[in-house]
Parts: sequence; C-alpha cells; structure tokens
Amino acid sequence: MNRRTPIQNFFFYLIIIILLLFVLGPYAWMISSSFKTAVEIQGMRPTWIPQTFTFDNYVQMNTTVPILRYFKNSIIISTGTMLAALIIGTLAAYGISRFNFWGRELYIVVLMATQMLPGILFVIPYFMMFKWITDTFGLPMTNTFHGLIFTYTSFALPFSILMLRNYLDSVPRSIDEQALIDGCNRFQALYKVIIPLAKPGLAAMGIYAFIMGWNEILFAKILTSTKTRTIALGLLQYISQHQARWGQMMAACVFATIPIIIAFTAFQKQIVAGLVAGATKG
Repeated sequence: MNRRTPIQNFFFYLIIIILLLFVLGPYAWMISSSFKTAVEIQGMRPTWIPQTFTFDNYVQMNTTVPILRYFKNSIIISTGTMLAALIIGTLAAYGISRFNFWGRELYIVVLMATQMLPGILFVIPYFMMFKWITDTFGLPMTNTFHGLIFTYTSFALPFSILMLRNYLDSVPRSIDEQALIDGCNRFQALYKVIIPLAKPGLAAMGIYAFIMGWNEILFAKILTSTKTRTIALGLLQYISQHQARWGQMMAACVFATIPIIIAFTAFQKQIVAGLVAGATKG
C-alpha cells in the first residue's frame, strides 16, 4: 500500500477543511445571526461574532409565528411517515429479497423509475385522489395529519424499499432457512432473526423517511391548513410583504434542526453502515 507524501497529505487535509467550511459555514452564520439584533443583522458590515449578544430572537420567535405548534405538527407527520415507511418498506424489501415471483424485476424497475419523476408532477393527481376518497368514503384527506403521512410515505417507500432490499441481500438466506427449521414461520423469522441483523439498514431507511417528512414544502403548502402546517412552512412566515424578521427566522431555523442533529448523532454508525451496504450490494 502506497503512503501519501507530506505534500499529498497537506492538499488532502486542505481540501477537507475547505469542504467543511463550505458545508458548515452557512450553519455557523445562521447560529451567529440568531443571537444578533435586527440592526446588526441588517448592518453594512457583517460580523461572525455578535456585537450585541441577545436571546430575544429565541424568546420572540413563537410570539410572531406559532413555531412550536408547527414543530409539534412536523414531529407527528415525520414520525408517522417514518413508522409507516419502516413497516411497509421492511415487508416489501424482504419479499423482493427472498422470493422470486412473477413481475419481480418489473416491480424493481418501476421503483427505480419513480425516482426520475419530479414531485410537482403528482400535485394534481394527489389532490384529485384525495377529493375522490373524501367524496366516496367520507374520509377527509386534505388538511389532516394522516393525509400528509400517506403522501410522504408514498414518496419515501420506493427508495427505502430498494435500499433495504440491497441490504437484505447481504444477509445470507441460510439464516432464514435455519430459523424455519427451528420452528419459526416467515414472519417470526423476519421479526426475530432478520430485523435484528438489518438494524443499520432500518436506521438509514427510517431517518431518510423522517427527513423527507420534515423538510418537504410543496405538498405541505397545498395539503395543509393552519392547524396542520409544518415547521418548514412556518419558517417562511417570518418573511412578510412589509417586514423580514431575520433574527427570529434564524433562531427558528436553529430550533428546527435540533431533531435532525439528534437523530444523526444517535444513529450515525447505523446510518453509514446501512447506506454503504445499500449502495454497494447489487
């Protein structure tokens, strides 16, 4: 194995530092601005360190916009999306990975093809489908938590199924056979044997579904009202036609990133292992 020369090491770490500054710079500026006054944020000479350190933006962010209620809505919707994607995606990925059935390859191709279509293409079909469900079955779908959970789950499932299927392919089928010989049925083998071995893949799939529900704006704008509005939409309310409350918006943005940071910190190893296995196994 060839070792890098000192010059190569220098440029290697220099590139890493530049990339870190490029990625973390905007987030650092957001945190800094959340502790600045409005006059300092809009001043002619921007500074990284607040000249007048204040917590007023964090205190007032919920008085201007009910961001805590939107935060609760996003937690409900994103958690529901994650759980639904985990349950349905696990069953689907296990079936594709372990069984050969008619149309299996076509189904995989269709799942891949869905990733090439823009989300805006489905706005009108989803709205019409929701109206049909409401008119036919009397079940309201727009302006509801379950309607948005259904929408986000349908978007998260294709990639989640493919990713977890690739991970399950790395688990030897002999493990399933041994569980069946020991007296387990298929569901018991999946629940007691396969799922514990597939925790990294499940963690990656769950975080992916959660982030999709947390960050999505387009369908949340169309399918929600004030009572079910998500935090992604709430952040835009700090900018009105006559005034932009940048400090409060930055404080709310910092607040909105907390669940994602906690999730990535708690499941970092599992997410990396799941993504790597899902990307490299055919």
